[in-house]
Amino acid sequence: MLPTWMTEEFNTVGCETGKKVRRRRRNGFLSRSLHHLRKAICDQVETERYASRDGLWQKLNPGVKLGSVLVLILLAGLTRSIVVLLFLWGLTAVLMALSRLPVISLQKRIWSFIPLVTLVVALPGMFNLLLDGTPLVMLYQSSTPVVWMGLKLPDSIYITRQGAGAALFLCLRVGISLSAGVLLVATTQTALLLRSLQVLRVPQLFVMLLEMSYRYLALLLRTSIEMFEARSLRTVGKMSLRKKQALVGSALGALFIKSMTLSEEVYLAMTARGYTGEAVTGGKMAIRRLDVAWILMIVMISFTVAAGGIVLT
Repeated sequence: MLPTWMTEEFNTVGCETGKKVRRRRRNGFLSRSLHHLRKAICDQVETERYASRDGLWQKLNPGVKLGSVLVLILLAGLTRSIVVLLFLWGLTAVLMALSRLPVISLQKRIWSFIPLVTLVVALPGMFNLLLDGTPLVMLYQSSTPVVWMGLKLPDSIYITRQGAGAALFLCLRVGISLSAGVLLVATTQTALLLRSLQVLRVPQLFVMLLEMSYRYLALLLRTSIEMFEARSLRTVGKMSLRKKQALVGSALGALFIKSMTLSEEVYLAMTARGYTGEAVTGGKMAIRRLDVAWILMIVMISFTVAAGGIVLT
C-alpha cells in the first residue's frame, strides 16, 4: 500500500499559466515564507506544463536535446564574433517560440539577473586602470599630475575598447548558455531529463540519486508550506524577534525529524518492491526521424560557423 503523500495530487490553484500568485499584504515573515514556497512549487508545476505541450523540442529525444544544448553552449563559448552570438541567441528564441513557450517572459527572467551580475563583475576590467587599451569612453583626463594623499593619480581614466568588448562577450555568452539550459529544462520532463544524462555516460546510481533528491525536495517544499500555514493560522498579532527566531529553530527541527522518518519509510517501501541497491531505469529512448533531422541541422550549423573562421579552434 502506497503512502498517502505518494497518491495525493498537488493542489495547483493559483498556479495557472500566465497568472501570478497573489501575495497577501502582511509584514510577517510567515506570509513572506509562504509566498516564496508557493512560488517555487508553482514554477515547477508551470515548467512541467510547458514540457507537456505539443511543440518542436517536446517531440525530440531528450538525449538529442541535451547534446544539442551542449553544442550550442560550446559554440557560444568559443566564438569570437558578436554576430554569431546574436545568431545563437536568436536561434534559442526561435526554438522557444516553436516549442510554444512564453518567449518574452522567459527572456526577461533569463537576462534580468545573472547576465547583468556577470556584467557588473566584469566592469572593473573595462577600465584602463587594470588593462591598458584603446580609449572608448573618456571619463577623466588631466594635463598636470595630480597627487592625493601622497598617491599619484593616473593622468586619464577611460573605458577601453578591448575591455568593453570582453565584458559584452562574457555577458552574451552567459545569457545564451542560460537560454539554452532553460530551453532544455522547459521542454523536457524531469524524469526524461535525468535519463538523458546517460548520453554523457553518467552512472545510473548517480542519476537515481539525483531523481530521488529532486522529488524529495518537492516533498519538503510541500511539507514546509503545511507547517508554515498551520503556524500562520494559529498566530495572532505581531511576534517579537526572539519569538521569530525560536519559531524558525523549532520549524527546522521538526522538518529534520520528518525528513528522517520519511527517508526510512521510502527505503522500506523500495526494499519491499525488490530494490537491492542497483539502479534500474526504463527502456532505451528511441531515435526517430525528427531527431535525425535535428542532429543534421545542428551539425550543419556547427560546420557553417567553424568553416567561416568564426569559432576559435
